Parts: sequence; structure tokens; C-alpha cells
Amino acid sequence: MNPSALLFAITLASPEPMATSAATLSAAAAASGRPKECMSASHRSLNQGPSVWQRARVPTLQRYCDMLSRARAQLSTNPEMSKAAALEAEKALPGKAAPKVAIARAALALGDLETAAKQFLAAKSIDPRSVEDPSTMHDLARVLRKTGKKTEALAVYRALVPRVDLISSTERRVSVLLEAAHASMAAVTVDADKGDKDPLKASPLDEAIAYLREAKQRPATLLANDVALTLVLALDRAGEREAADAALADAHRTGARVRQSSLDYLSDSNERIALEALVQEGSDRAAAIKSWEAYLASSAGKGPWAATARARLDALKHGGVKSAKASSSKPSAPGKK
Repeated sequence: MNPSALLFAITLASPEPMATSAATLSAAAAASGRPKECMSASHRSLNQGPSVWQRARVPTLQRYCDMLSRARAQLSTNPEMSKAAALEAEKALPGKAAPKVAIARAALALGDLETAAKQFLAAKSIDPRSVEDPSTMHDLARVLRKTGKKTEALAVYRALVPRVDLISSTERRVSVLLEAAHASMAAVTVDADKGDKDPLKASPLDEAIAYLREAKQRPATLLANDVALTLVLALDRAGEREAADAALADAHRTGARVRQSSLDYLSDSNERIALEALVQEGSDRAAAIKSWEAYLASSAGKGPWAATARARLDALKHGGVKSAKASSSKPSAPGKK
């Protein structure tokens, strides 16, 4: 199945797309990120704020909407101020989901995952549509992934990928696809445990490869090397050894390196060791051997990718990756050989 067909299958398997009728204020709010209470009740003025009649009925509504707008505007530049504005909005109009979403996103930016998770959960319990803005969905997926809720995170990524072009930043679009690929690989045993045989549902590895190939078609970003090396991992793990080696050779020719900074897209920190080993295979076989040995000595050595890692290690020890055959074309279940 080609990448376009896979992405179409993923779209079909994703949760029901949000309504787009102009008559549904909540759907318009979800699409724009603006809560429905801050939109005009007039269907002809969805892009305007609350009407004079709405403000008359709820005197604190204007301050509520102003503080929410401030929270959104300051999120990327000053998350502390963003959180403060969101808290002011919550005081102005208690019991609404939008301030909790804003607090959650600011908390994520500040590294407070516990608060972010609690606030997202509270917002969804009030209004499930409050997290349907694509940028908010991305932050929710990141929080779920970082707090170990891999299955839930993957579900959000699957719903988000068909809407990824609604995110304005090219860098962030590619980040979504890269994170989704790692989330798919992290959840590779989940669907198998469920016995899921849905023909329209892509396997986790095929899904990851589709995401990565889509990311490679996007304009170049700072994540280009990360995408290229992750694609090598996914292809290798899917048993496509020749394609993986060809992709790795291309990555070596372009000087792909693992960035020194934190790799925020990883669902498992041990994956960094595997990415570094792939880079080292092109220039320092001894270092690559040590890296694959370190990978297998970590918790990943008992995971579904141990067989493919061991195959690369054995190939390096016997004179080069291309001279060896993978010991298994499919990943074994955790704990099995």
C-alpha cells in the first residue's frame, strides 16, 4: 500500500471528523480555537466576538474572552503570562473548558506535565470539543505521550494527521508527523495484543513509514535529519532491509547527524541510541558496535526491536551491515526470541 493510500486508511480509522456546518457554533469554535461563548450568536458573524446582547447578559464575558485571547497570544513567547491570563479568564467565567485548555498548554510549555494532564482531562470532561483545535490536539498528544499514555497519544495523533495542514508552522507540521511515527512504533505491540484485523487499519510500522515519507515530502526543516534517520529505523524494523540500507546511505551522503539537543519527539529515550548507531555505521564501526550493544543492554533489549538491532550488530561484527541478513523480518513480541 502506498503512503497516500495508507494515510487515507488512517483517516478512515480516525475518530469522526468534527462538523463543519456554519450552523454549528461549537464546531466553528473548535476549528478556530475560539470557544463558542466568545463568538457572536449571529451565524453571519462567526468571526466576530460576543454581541452586545451576550455581553449584557453576562457582564464578565468580555473580560473572559479578552483574557483567553491574551493567553493564546502569549503562549509561545511568555507561557507564565499566558497561564496568568488563563487563570484570570477562569475567575471571570468559572466552569468553562477553554481556560483549562489554555492553562494546560501553558503548563506544557513550562514543563509542568502533571498540571497539563490534569487540566486537559478537566477540559475534556466539560466539553470534549474543547481540544479539537489542531494546535491544541498536538499539545494534548505530546502530554499523553510524555506521561506514558502511549495508546491514547497515538489515537490523538491519528486524528490530528489528517488535519496537520491546519497548523500554520511547517516545522510543527513535520514535528507532528515525526512524533506520530515514533508513537506508532512505540505502540507496535498494542494492536497485535488486541487481535485487530481491520483491513482498513494500517499496521503500526506501515503507519510510521507513511508518516515519515509524508514528512520527507514537506519543505526542509531542522528536523530533516531526524526524519531521514527515523525512516531508516522504521524500514529496517519492517523487514525492508535493502530499502533501509539505501535510505541510510543517502543519510550518510548528506551528512545526517543526531542533534545534541533533546529529541522531544521520542516516545522512548533509548531510540536516541539507535539513531546514533545508524549515524556511526557510516564512519566509525567500532562506535556503532558499542552503541548497538548499549541499545540491547537497555530496556529496549527486551522490546520488539531487539531482533533487528541484534541483526545490525552482528552484521557490523562480521564486516559490514550489507553482508549480513536480518535474523527476523518481523519484530518479535516483547520477551520472545
